[in-house]
Parts: sequence; structure tokens; C-alpha cells
Amino acid sequence: MIITFATQKGGTGKTTLAIAFANYISATSDRKINVFDFDYQKSFYHKWKEDEILDIPKLYDVEIIGDQEQPFSDFETIINLKESDEINLFDLAGTLDVKYSDLLIYSDFIVIPFEYSDVSAKSTLVFVNMLGLLESEAERIFIRSKYDKGYKYLNQLGMDAEIEKYGILLKSAVFKRNCLQTLDTRKLTYPQKYAVKKAFGELIEHINETLEITI
Repeated sequence: MIITFATQKGGTGKTTLAIAFANYISATSDRKINVFDFDYQKSFYHKWKEDEILDIPKLYDVEIIGDQEQPFSDFETIINLKESDEINLFDLAGTLDVKYSDLLIYSDFIVIPFEYSDVSAKSTLVFVNMLGLLESEAERIFIRSKYDKGYKYLNQLGMDAEIEKYGILLKSAVFKRNCLQTLDTRKLTYPQKYAVKKAFGELIEHINETLEITI
């Protein structure tokens, strides 16, 4: 299966959530997880390499997807990833680029982190509209990122209603937590696991129900 973390706007915590999810699923699933960094900044991969100095076994390997214009032009590669029983997790850049089109079309799930700022809200809807233009087969799963439960977001009700037209909005949010700023690719500390557990548990439950499997 292919699970892709993607959005149009950088700074929404996409890579942080991708790392946290890779760590979380590694601890909760018997399936092999393969991570692919498809972001031109290569933040996931560089963090994974940096963590080699830690005296902790690695949870998974991270592979860089090259900068060629159409990396899945042979088509068979992406279909094999999609049909695999392994979990293939992709981290995309926070931008729109034609080289991502095949992956966005054939992913099983696209996890879209967003915030309630005006800029994030608008870019999220632009990204969703682009998925529609691509006729993407992937299910969109929206996750509130860096959510401040003590703040009243004036556009939340309207944004939630709009988002739910295009996919699944997880009830649980990932709140602002300082512990997520010190995330590495080798483990989840208890505070980090607590910060993502409800949202990721809901995400995994939805994936299991949709595909009628257990991951």
C-alpha cells in the first residue's frame, strides 16, 4: 500500500508528522515499512542519516526519490508498491510539481496536514482541487496540525465543513507540543507518542476499515 503525506504549503508540520507516523506504525505493526523522501529538501532523509549517531537500532530505511521529472514513468514500479503488503510511506514537498502527479493519483491514502491560518486554509483547498484535476484515486485524510486547543479559530467551522466535502477529517488533532520538535527517526518518547496517539489511532483504524486489513 502507499500512504503519502502531502500538502501544498510548507510549515504545516508535514515531515514531522510523517516521521512520527513512521515511528508509530513501526512500533504497532508487523508489516515492513519503507520510507521514501520525495521532498527536494530531503528533510526526512537527512534526519534519518543524522540519527545514525544514536545508539538505537533503526526502525526502517529511508530512500531518496531522484529529481528526474517523471520518476514513476515505467508505471510498474508504482503499481508494485501499491499492491505490496508492505507499508510504503512517501513524504512529498510542500509545493505543487508535475513530477508528483503519478504518486498523487495512485496512492491509497493521502494524509494532508493543515492549520487554520488563512494561508494554510487557502493552500489546502488549492491542493485538494489539484487532486481533483488529476482525478486522483487516493482517499484524502485531513489532520489538524499544530492545533492550539486554547485558541478560538474563527474559520474552523467553515473550514471543517469545506474539507469534509473532499475527504475524511480526523476528529482528533495533533496539538502543539514542544516534544515533537525533538523528534528523531529511531523512537517515540512517551510524550511524543501521547501527542500523536489519538490522531494516528484514528487514522490507522480508518485505513484498516477501508482496505479491510490490519496494519
